[in-house]
Amino acid sequence: MIAAMTPDRVIGTGHGGIPWHLPRDGQHFRSYTAGHHMLLGRLTFEEMDGWFTTQTPIVLTRDLRYEVANGKVAQTIDQAVQLAAEAGDTELVVSGGASVYQLALPKADELILTIVQAEIEGQAHFPDYQSQGAWTLLETQSFPADGENEHAIEIQRLHRI
Repeated sequence: MIAAMTPDRVIGTGHGGIPWHLPRDGQHFRSYTAGHHMLLGRLTFEEMDGWFTTQTPIVLTRDLRYEVANGKVAQTIDQAVQLAAEAGDTELVVSGGASVYQLALPKADELILTIVQAEIEGQAHFPDYQSQGAWTLLETQSFPADGENEHAIEIQRLHRI
């Protein structure tokens, strides 16, 4: 799973979009997801329309008629994992939104989290992963705010114990 969130786990306003401008995290996100299948909810997928280059979106939706150009549709997390595996991908990168993160967390073995050092109000939250299993921090990188990135960030890679 990959996400950017505040220390309070805010990932969005609840009205679409993300509440910060962080090109550094965008580059990290693109680099990590390159060449992989990405699992997204329908709204998150539609917000990211035109964004996918080497990534293959798998949209989680109950709408059996929903179509994804250059991507796939799944009705369950298990089906999405199977679709990625059948295509030869060794990793399905869960990329949001909040309800998809909640559904996928019990099956996740790795978290790539960008902690945005800011207090931002929002309705969309990343699930409380710390209460859903034991995680070990494998790697962390810190970056200060600068002229292009409005907030300092810390990128963490955690693995389920």
